[in-house]
Amino acid sequence: MEKELKPLSINVNGLNAVVKRKQILSKLVKQYTDIVCLQEVHIKNQDKKYLEFNKLGKLHTALAEKKKGGVVIYTREEIEAKQIYADIKGKILILEIKLGQRQILLVNIYASNKNQKEFYKKLHERIVETGQ
Repeated sequence: MEKELKPLSINVNGLNAVVKRKQILSKLVKQYTDIVCLQEVHIKNQDKKYLEFNKLGKLHTALAEKKKGGVVIYTREEIEAKQIYADIKGKILILEIKLGQRQILLVNIYASNKNQKEFYKKLHERIVETGQ
């Protein structure tokens, strides 16, 4: 029987404050999950180092140039994961995960209330394009 993944997804509404970032990341470690998806990290691309937290595993990011949006995925070290798309606005991150004989497309998004129709159209196109 193949291993089952234990994912966790949470909108953190900003991780710029050092104390909040340390508290949240430390609590996430205690959840014993294989994959952690975070939305709205509000960390700029140039400050990516602040999100490195080895206890959560490998870090995959889609971060903007400004402190808004931002999605990240942590995967346990033993999970074979390849980042295949990250948009520059920090709203879409796509990984391909190999789990035994299965290939899984994992998509982490932050969809704001603005321009939803356009956003979901772009997301759909990106997923279809990636799956081909």
